[in-house]
Amino acid sequence: MTREISPGEYCHEDLGDAFERAASAYDTARRVEVLVDAFLDDAMVVDRETLDVGCGFGAFSQRLMQRGARLTACDLGPKLVEKTVARVGCAGQVADVLELTATFGRERFDLIVSSECIEHTPAPARAVAQMAEVLRPGGYLSLSTPNLLWSPVVKLATKLRLRPFDGYEEFSTWWGLERTLRQAGLEVVRKQGLHLFPFQLPLHGLSRWCDRRLQRARWLMINLCLLARKPS
Repeated sequence: MTREISPGEYCHEDLGDAFERAASAYDTARRVEVLVDAFLDDAMVVDRETLDVGCGFGAFSQRLMQRGARLTACDLGPKLVEKTVARVGCAGQVADVLELTATFGRERFDLIVSSECIEHTPAPARAVAQMAEVLRPGGYLSLSTPNLLWSPVVKLATKLRLRPFDGYEEFSTWWGLERTLRQAGLEVVRKQGLHLFPFQLPLHGLSRWCDRRLQRARWLMINLCLLARKPS
């Protein structure tokens, strides 16, 4: 039985082109660099059955296709999927991250990439569990989500109407996200924090330096990036 989806889960779909305009190009590029280019070698990407969960406007799908993945882009929003398919030329599927097995079946993909998606659902842990279910043994999940530490700042920005998003924003902690991955049967292979201070500040060179040199302080950083593997 399919679940009842709340209106807030369609926030990005409802924003339309404003979603991409409101997103930080720097932040998006950095997450692509880490989740796709830094975490994944060619053996993990080239000719691998890959799913981009929460594809949004297609930035991650585009890079995965460039690197040779056999890609399916999925999102809850039909217009977002349509836009990604047109932009990238990959396969597309409207799908609920909380019910991925109902759409794709179990153990379908070698690689899953999902950036800033699970927090926009009412049940992030269930979203991770569903991604683990559709992942083949030996496959990888490259995932990012915002740090709970920064939730008050984000909520204040939303209240002040400095950002247009008004759906679910269920942020995570490092400890909580790693526990969720383990409970889903996945082993954490790599982890990296991004953005020690807000990426809206025009200090991107300094931000990259912090990302490289200050990973001991990743518990303070805005984005949690992890690579996990499903045991063979």
